[in-house]
Amino acid sequence: MHVPDGVLPLWLLAIMYGISGLMLYISVRKINKKFDDRIVPYMGVLAAVIFAAQLVNFPVPPSSGNLVGSTLLAVMLGPWAGMLIIGMVLFIQALMGDGGLLTFGLNFFNMGVFSSLVGWAFALVLFKGLKRVTDEKKSVLVAAAIASFFVTVLAAFVLGLELLTVPGFGVTALSAITVVHVFIGIGEGVLTFVILLYFVKAKPQVISFLKESEVSEMAKVSMAASPTQQIES
Repeated sequence: MHVPDGVLPLWLLAIMYGISGLMLYISVRKINKKFDDRIVPYMGVLAAVIFAAQLVNFPVPPSSGNLVGSTLLAVMLGPWAGMLIIGMVLFIQALMGDGGLLTFGLNFFNMGVFSSLVGWAFALVLFKGLKRVTDEKKSVLVAAAIASFFVTVLAAFVLGLELLTVPGFGVTALSAITVVHVFIGIGEGVLTFVILLYFVKAKPQVISFLKESEVSEMAKVSMAASPTQQIES
C-alpha cells in the first residue's frame, strides 16, 4: 500500500500533506493531554512489530500491498497513539526507499489516519455488540480481527480512488487492487488476533478497550494480591 514518488500528481500530494499534517498535530495534542508513560514500552514493541510486518510487500502496480497494523495499534493504544506510531514507521520506511517522501502524506493518510480512526471506530462498535453475548476478552479479539480485515480492504479501495488521478488507471485496476487486499486483509486479521491474544492473556490492562473494564480490574486486583500471598506463604 506504499505509493512511491513520481506516480500521483503533485496537487493531490500537497492536499494529502495538508490533511495528514493537521491530523498528526491533533494526534500529538491528544496524546499529550492523556499521556500514560506505562504504555511507552508497548509502543516501542508494537512499532517494531508493525515495521517488520510492513517490510513484507506484494507488488500491486503502481503501488504495493502489505500488512498495515493500524487497527491493532488503535485497539491496543487508542487511535491517536496508533496514528502517531504508523506515522513514524512510514517516515523511516520512506527514508529507506519504501514509499516516498513526497507521497508520505498520502501514505500516512491511508495507513495512519483513515485506517486508525475507522479501524478503531469499527472495532469499538463490534466490541460493544459482542460483549452482550460473550465475555470481553473474546469480544476484543474477534472485533479487532474483523475490523482489521475490513479496514485493510477499505484502505485499499481509498488508495484505488486516489490512483484514479493517474492516467491509465481505471476501474478495472481499482477492482484489482481492492481484490488483492481482500487476501492481505485475511492475513491482517490473523496477525491482529494472534498479537492481541498474547496481550489479552498477559497484560489486558494495557489494551485501551479493556482499560476500564472488569477484565482490567480483575488483573489489577490479582497483581496487587500477589505480593501479599507471597508474604503469607
